[in-house]
Amino acid sequence: MAFKDAPRGSRESLKKAHAAGAARDQPSLEAVESSSQRIGHGPLEKKLEPAPRSKNAGVSTTTKTLLLLALVFQNATLNIAARRSRVAAAEEEERSGCGLRNTTVVVTIESVKILMAFLLFALERKHEHGLSVFGTIRAVARITSQHRFESAKILVPACLYVCQNNLLLVAADNLEGPVLALFGQIKILATALFSVVLLRRTLGCRRWVSLFVLTGSIATVQLSQMRQTSGDEGSKNLVLGLCVTAIISTISGFSGVYFELVLKASPISVWVRNIHLATISTLIALAAVYSNDLAAVKECGFFAGYNNVVAAYVAVQAGGGLLIAAVIKYADNILKAFATSVAIIVVSAVSALFYSFHLTRLFFVGTFGVIYAVFLYGDLLKDLPLCRRLP
Repeated sequence: MAFKDAPRGSRESLKKAHAAGAARDQPSLEAVESSSQRIGHGPLEKKLEPAPRSKNAGVSTTTKTLLLLALVFQNATLNIAARRSRVAAAEEEERSGCGLRNTTVVVTIESVKILMAFLLFALERKHEHGLSVFGTIRAVARITSQHRFESAKILVPACLYVCQNNLLLVAADNLEGPVLALFGQIKILATALFSVVLLRRTLGCRRWVSLFVLTGSIATVQLSQMRQTSGDEGSKNLVLGLCVTAIISTISGFSGVYFELVLKASPISVWVRNIHLATISTLIALAAVYSNDLAAVKECGFFAGYNNVVAAYVAVQAGGGLLIAAVIKYADNILKAFATSVAIIVVSAVSALFYSFHLTRLFFVGTFGVIYAVFLYGDLLKDLPLCRRLP
């Protein structure tokens, strides 16, 4: 600079003069905008306007937290309701001779899910269009017709879920319970991997470590609840069972992340998406009733074995399906995996309190690992002096 060797006082004066000259030479924003308007362009502010944010960008952390807590509560309630419903169904079958059919329960759950999603969509559009049953039906039909390709995308996760459920039966026939529980948790890592590949999500080293810790810890918790079975070892194929389990984990991870991609990249309401998915699932479930339990349904009726406990289970399961879709849309699949893992621990604790379930040391080790993984993933350990050196 020209004023490098000047005295301190004069140097400051030269700097101010130089800045003032630069300011005079720089045209003002008003002058540029005025010139822009004179040559036929719009105001400059419109040129500098930031790009609109996505719909999910405005979802607060509080909303995500409440959704995840609701999912934990729903999962815990569902497990308890499932246990009670099995006991009640067995008692009903012993009393009347007509037992509860799982295929009919699935049809009922998906049908209730359609009704719940329809009601939520009607409430969502109430402020703009009023509360109208026929108006909501027309809106669903119009959205489905206008977005045929988007609506057809939901066929992918629906078909994959069917394949996953059928493969799970094969895995259960060829693996002992503890082995299936252990290797079944690979789906957490598969979900994270597909989130990186399909959603371009970046997971740092700390979060990958937390996911591995979560996978091992929740497997440990589930192993602590298992008892060694005395099945026919000769009828089991370990290699086949492990291969099928790997396929199940891959399908689970891909279908969940694909569903998340469809929900977040589409203008269609999450409740309309659930109507589409539940409708397809209902048709598939009806086909299962026809092929497997048609004779029993004709003899005893479609709702044979149903009671208040089963009805509660259906309601919780149907509501949980909608809640999972909301969590996937407004949070993500990885956080859903954490919430589900925490729910398993809650169920075990409740079982210990009310069902004389014995908690082993292995359970407490796994519980500590899950809690540590949750805090590690959320980067909540950095301010604790004892945890600064942990991964």
